[in-house]
Amino acid sequence: MSDDEQYPAPNLASEALAQLRPVAEEGYLISLLTTITARELREEALVRVQPEDFSVAAYGGLWEAAQQLHAEGKPVTARTVAAAADTAGELAERTVARFVGAVPNPADFPYALAEVTRCGALRRVVEATVRIQQRTMAAADGSAALAAAHEELGKLDTAELGQDEHTRTFRDVLTELDAALRSPETYRFVPTPWDDLNERFSGGLHMGRMIIVGARPGEGKSIAAHQIAEHAASLGHPAAIFSVEMGSVEVAGRIVANGATVEMGEITRRELSDHSWRNFHEYRARAQDFPLTINERPDLTLGYIAAQCRALKRRNGLDVVVIDYLQLLNGDRRMPREQQVSAISRGLKQLSRELDCAVVVPAQLNRNAVARGKAGLSDLRESGSIEQDADAVILLARQYDDEGEPNGMLAVDIAKNRFGRMGELELPWRPYLSRIG
Repeated sequence: MSDDEQYPAPNLASEALAQLRPVAEEGYLISLLTTITARELREEALVRVQPEDFSVAAYGGLWEAAQQLHAEGKPVTARTVAAAADTAGELAERTVARFVGAVPNPADFPYALAEVTRCGALRRVVEATVRIQQRTMAAADGSAALAAAHEELGKLDTAELGQDEHTRTFRDVLTELDAALRSPETYRFVPTPWDDLNERFSGGLHMGRMIIVGARPGEGKSIAAHQIAEHAASLGHPAAIFSVEMGSVEVAGRIVANGATVEMGEITRRELSDHSWRNFHEYRARAQDFPLTINERPDLTLGYIAAQCRALKRRNGLDVVVIDYLQLLNGDRRMPREQQVSAISRGLKQLSRELDCAVVVPAQLNRNAVARGKAGLSDLRESGSIEQDADAVILLARQYDDEGEPNGMLAVDIAKNRFGRMGELELPWRPYLSRIG
C-alpha cells in the first residue's frame, strides 16, 4: 500500500464539499420564492428543505427569511423575502434580483428538491468528519478521541439526514403491540432489589428509560444506585457503574458491605473480623463473575460515557447503566451550567433509547428541600430539564421520630412514574451495611 493510500490527502474533505454544491438546483428552489405562480411548489419546498441544506450561504439566508414569512402567514414574494433578509443587506436584494422573472419548470421540482436535501445531508456528515479529525489530533488519548467522535456524530440529526426508518404507520405499530401482548415473556425489564418498588414500576426497570434518584448528600442516592446495579448483575443482566465521586475500590467496598453483610466501618478501617472475612470470601466466590463493570474516571463527560456504553453493548450486552452522579458530569463549559445539565440530561435519556437499556442517575436536591420538609420535582438541582427527561423520579429522605432522631427508615417518594403508580413507601435504612431494605 502506498503512502498516498495510507494517508489520504488533507484536502480530501474540501474536494468532497466542492462536489456537494448543487448550485443549479439551489437556484431553482430560490426562483420559487420570486414566482407567484409557483405557490404550491414553494410551500412544499419551504417545509421539506432547511436553510442548512444550501451550500450557498446567501441562498440559505433567503430561505430562512422565506420560512419565517411563511410561518407568520405573510406573503412570500421577491420584495418581502429581500426585506426580511435584512441581515444580508444589499446582498439579499442582488441575489433575489437574479431570479426575478425566472419561470421554474414544475417537472424539475422533484429532482431539485431531492438533490439539494441529499447534498445538504452529506455535506453535514463531511463537515462532522472534519471536526472529528481536528478534535482527534488534540485529544489526550484514544478513548478521548473516540468520545469526541461519538459526540460529533451524535449532533447529526438523523431526521434531517433523510433516515426515516423510525417512522412507521399506526397499523404496523398496532400489529407489533398485538404480538407483544400475546407474548409478555418477551418484554424486557430488570427487577430492583425492592419488591414494593417493583410493584409500582410494573416489574422493575424498563429498557430504554431513564430513572432519576434524587436526594440530599448522605441520604442514600448512591447506595440505591449501586444496589440496583449489583442486583441486576446478580440476575445476569450486564450492568455498568460510572463513578465520579468515588474510586472503583470504594464502590466495590460499598457493594461488598451490602452483598456480604460486612459493616462499612470494618471495610473502611481494613479491619475485618474472622466472621466478616468468611462472609467476604463467600460473597467474592459467587459475585466475582457478575457481568458488572466499574468506571472511575474523575472527569466524565457525556461523550465518553456514550462511547464506553456502546462498546460494552457490542461486546457483552448492557441492560443497566448507573451514573453517579448527574451534577458531577462535565458539560460544554461555553454554556451556562443550567444549559450544560439540561444537555447532559437529554443526552442520557437519548442514550437509554439508543442502547435499549435502563439508565439510573443519582442527582442532588436543592438545600431548600430540607427547609420545607418534603422535596419535590422542582428541587432537582441546576436544571428543570431533569424532571422532564426522566421517565421516573425517586426522591429519598431519611425519616425521624417525634424527638428528631433517625428512626431507621427511608422514605421513597415516587414523584414521577411512567411505569405505573406514584406515591410513597418506606424501606429500612442501613447505611452501616451500605444497604436500603
